Amino acid sequence: MPAPRPHPDEVVVGTDRAVRRRHEAKMLVLFVVAALPLALILWLILSSVAVAVLFVAAWTLFFWFGIRRRQSPLLRLSPDGISYEPGTFHLRCDWADVDALGTVSLPDGDVEALVLAEGQLHWATDQATRRRVQARGWDRIIPIGSFEPEWEWGVIGQAFRDWAPWVFELPEPDDDLL
Repeated sequence: MPAPRPHPDEVVVGTDRAVRRRHEAKMLVLFVVAALPLALILWLILSSVAVAVLFVAAWTLFFWFGIRRRQSPLLRLSPDGISYEPGTFHLRCDWADVDALGTVSLPDGDVEALVLAEGQLHWATDQATRRRVQARGWDRIIPIGSFEPEWEWGVIGQAFRDWAPWVFELPEPDDDLL
């Protein structure tokens, strides 16, 4: 299991800036759409378009700043193992715990991921998050495709070739996993 202190050869990968921007754009659209019915009610009650427009702007900015303050997911790869930190929970495992490699379905869509033999949840922000992560099987999934869509040819693939070349020969995950 990777040590809590960084290994000298550790590779740390964050999500791509374009992926984060695309996610933020989707969320901004969602915030504006969610604010429109409330703005319509304000406009009908107060008969002021300016108040409705200010409400939509304030609502959107408030939630947008909240989204931007969230921790960006991190993937740490070292000779000792893997550490995945999406923000509200943390998985840590040895290379030997990796059981399968393939596409899994997550809320953000299908993504290529490592599937662990057993849940490796190291910590969660609270008990509700812990239960949700374990119930959905997310404590067994490390979505490497979220960090680098062409991960085989990037720093993730190089780390696998250096420390766990057998990962490329793993079977696809079971259909009943997710």
